[in-house]
Amino acid sequence: MLDFSGITLTKLTEKEVGTIATFEIGPLPKGYGNTLGNAMRRIMLSSLEGSAITSVRINNLTHEYTTIPGVKQNVLDIVLRLKNIRIKIDGKETSAVLTLSKKGKGVIKAKDLVAGKGVEIVNKDYVIAEITDDSTTLSFEAIVEKGVGYKRADESLRDEIGRIPVDTLFSPVRLVEFTVLPTRKGSQADLDKVVMSITTDGTVTPEDAISQAGGILRSFFGQAAVVFGSETEEAPKVETSAMTNWKVSELGLDAKAVAKLEAAKVETLSEVAAQPKTFYSKDLKFTAKQVKELSVLLEQYNLGFAKNAKKSKKA
Repeated sequence: MLDFSGITLTKLTEKEVGTIATFEIGPLPKGYGNTLGNAMRRIMLSSLEGSAITSVRINNLTHEYTTIPGVKQNVLDIVLRLKNIRIKIDGKETSAVLTLSKKGKGVIKAKDLVAGKGVEIVNKDYVIAEITDDSTTLSFEAIVEKGVGYKRADESLRDEIGRIPVDTLFSPVRLVEFTVLPTRKGSQADLDKVVMSITTDGTVTPEDAISQAGGILRSFFGQAAVVFGSETEEAPKVETSAMTNWKVSELGLDAKAVAKLEAAKVETLSEVAAQPKTFYSKDLKFTAKQVKELSVLLEQYNLGFAKNAKKSKKA
């Protein structure tokens, strides 16, 4: 039988704080290095949530194929530059608005944008446009949304006069590369380890990216185990204190279940384990399927529901 015990995740290097880091995962059974590496890479590039501009309004122009007198860049170039602004929306908000109005000569940078509470612009010094005439005013409004993967421009937004839709790549991960190398565990030498390099856009750290991807992968295979009828078999256990601090929103749970948990101030994996099963089935009105999902999730980390009721943090 395959032995998945003793697998560890170690950060080897960090080239740029918060954006580029290299990790080592292992030891893994022979052949599972590529299995894990490919799965983690695909998830990080396609399935992590990010924030990006989805539409803009510039000087109330009707389309992007035009110029603005007194502005060095044409409208299309400005739109393309706005797409490269890296934005982070904190909390439960799913969208935000960025605005700007500037008159007179000068370079306009991302830091000049006016953002609401909970919105952070990461690449503040990124140049958006340059006004070359003192009498020119450049104003625009940009809609920022959270999403996953790639989203085509919503052309129906053009029905609103002056609104220019933008195609969007939400993924906060820019590059994932991995190499599978041989390693050993005691006397067993035919094992794999994965050395993985992750580059993000700065809105998430490489640590957060690999953590979220692991949560999605674990949730997927946990549900697959239920479908294939193997949930009663003993699953490999991974013990790590960092994982118990994962947010419930990162565990791949049903969206309605996540909303109920967050409303009850149950926000991490360890806090899920701190309550008895009846807390979810009776107090939070979870369905039998949702309770089952929680049970499978906890078992994968050597956790289980508490035996005694704990005081809820719900206000």
